[in-house]
Amino acid sequence: MQTYEDFIPFSGNSERAISIALHTLLPLGFQIESQGSSHLTVTNQRYNSTKQDALLGISRAEFELGRSALTVRAELGGVERMQKFLLFILLGLGAFDVLLFTGLWYFIPELHAHTWFLFIPLVALIPWAIIAPRMTVWIRERTVAALHTLLSNIASSQ
Repeated sequence: MQTYEDFIPFSGNSERAISIALHTLLPLGFQIESQGSSHLTVTNQRYNSTKQDALLGISRAEFELGRSALTVRAELGGVERMQKFLLFILLGLGAFDVLLFTGLWYFIPELHAHTWFLFIPLVALIPWAIIAPRMTVWIRERTVAALHTLLSNIASSQ
């Protein structure tokens, strides 16, 4: 499971900080796992699209308010799920293309003289082999940036 940990200096009211976190996360569908005067743990399993709020990439987050810092430890289960989905789509598309073009080449005798025809699926997948890893990094960075922004907003609302 991918994790992320961050902290930000904080010396304000811990109850207000937890309230701000709750007002941000609960409308997104997060559920409270545990809550106290200086800690909050929330969970969520709803990240299914990059068009959703980036905070939904977090499957579990623990907010701890210490004497001088606000710390968050987050499990990025939604991000990991999206990354696996991209890999599944890429591999599935590749397997389908290979089977389709191999079948066409095998059953259409005119194509036997053109072995380059078998490389078309490879050429079609090369851009995705470059794009998919960059997309997975972008999905994680987007969620991490949203989480850091939430921490900054909580700290600045002292």
